[in-house]
This record gives sequence, C-alpha cells and structure tokens, in this order.
Amino acid sequence: MKRTFAVVIMGVTAGTSIALAAPVRASSAAPAAPAVPAVPATPKPQVMPSATLRVVPPWTYRDGGKIAVIATCSERADQRFITSPMLRHPVHLPKRGNLLIKLTRKLNTGKYAIDLWCVDKHRQADAMATKSVMIRKRIAGFKMPAPPRPPKHFKPAVTVVAAPPAPAKAAPGKKKGH
Repeated sequence: MKRTFAVVIMGVTAGTSIALAAPVRASSAAPAAPAVPAVPATPKPQVMPSATLRVVPPWTYRDGGKIAVIATCSERADQRFITSPMLRHPVHLPKRGNLLIKLTRKLNTGKYAIDLWCVDKHRQADAMATKSVMIRKRIAGFKMPAPPRPPKHFKPAVTVVAAPPAPAKAAPGKKKGH
C-alpha cells in the first residue's frame, strides 16, 4: 500500500508541475493579440555636404583671357579653397566670394583642372568639386573666333593672375656636383 500511495503522489506532483508550466489560455470568447514590440523613432537621414563649381567660359585664349570661377558650398560656415595647376598656390575665397583668373602669356596651352575644396571649422574637407577649362593660343595671321567673356553680373571678390608654379630653388649651401 505504501508503494501505491507513493506512485499516486508522484503522478499528482508531475501533473501539477506540467499544468503550472503550461501557458494560461484566455477564455474562448476572444483570442489574445500577440504583443508588438515598440518601434523606436528613426532619425532623419542627414544630407551629405556638397560643393558646386561653375567655370565660365569653358575655354579662352592664354594671353589676356579671363576665367570666372563661381564656387559655392552647401554648408554656410565652410571655407572655400580653389586649387589648380595654373595657380601658384591655393586661393582662399571669403564667404560668398567669386574668383577671377587672368591669364598671361607664360601659361602653357592645354586642359587644366580647377578644384574646389569646402573645409569645415575643424579643418577637414567635407566636399569637393572639379571642373576643367581649355586654354588655347592665338595664332597670328589667322582669323580666330572672339574669346568668350565672363558673365555680365559677375563681380569677383578675389582676382588672381595665373602663372606656372615657381621653379624649385636649390637649397642654400649645397652645390651641384658631378
């Protein structure tokens, strides 16, 4: 009898533990809706800074030609720098300023790239734009087309005379040896 009583107690205990472990069902009147996790609000994507560069005219003659460079950055606080192989050094443009490049006879003919760098307050370049311009040579004795002019409304803040980079100087005190 002790053995039968122990088996019954074990059966009741096992049944109770299974019943407690099973999920409690709601009444048959309405089924419970599954829980939907809350979706966090996603921040709006930030627009990447951009640079816009306009070079007018796209070609000109080297002796007496003028190139108008209109540079804008999407960020107002950015500083603008114009670089090109036809300039001796990068040119810093003040806010809302434009650049006028006057060409001389010393400049070689060919295609030149003009780059705009937008630099933020931490001195890191955040945007860049590149345009190219063609420099031609007037040929004496031939009828050549008139060079295109800069726009009438163009007022430069900075004017630069284009010249090839300065020749490298030898270090003082060093002799060229053979």
